[in-house]
Amino acid sequence: MVSAKPITAQQAAELLIVSPRTIYRLIDSGELAGKKIGNKYRTTDAACIAYLNDPRDPVVASAGDHKGDNLCQSPSEAAYGTVISLHRQGKELDSLLARGTRNKHRSCTTG
Repeated sequence: MVSAKPITAQQAAELLIVSPRTIYRLIDSGELAGKKIGNKYRTTDAACIAYLNDPRDPVVASAGDHKGDNLCQSPSEAAYGTVISLHRQGKELDSLLARGTRNKHRSCTTG
């Protein structure tokens, strides 16, 4: 039964199956009708149901957007959208970071 009775952020989170932090963010952004009263957030279950039924901002999953010809910044020239492992990402990042510091002194006391 949907009513206009005030509910807490925790109750709204359980109703929408999200975290209370998400409820805080939705209320602060104005996407979910509600108010911060003192240091507590309040909304209604009717507002939660209205939020679910609102087609205002559907999120479409995509492979990513790109601008211009620079599709991938990986030095290995992997194809755009190619999934690479975390280990490989780490190695590439380490090699990029090491380029600028390879010949520099590590401490101000080493002269």
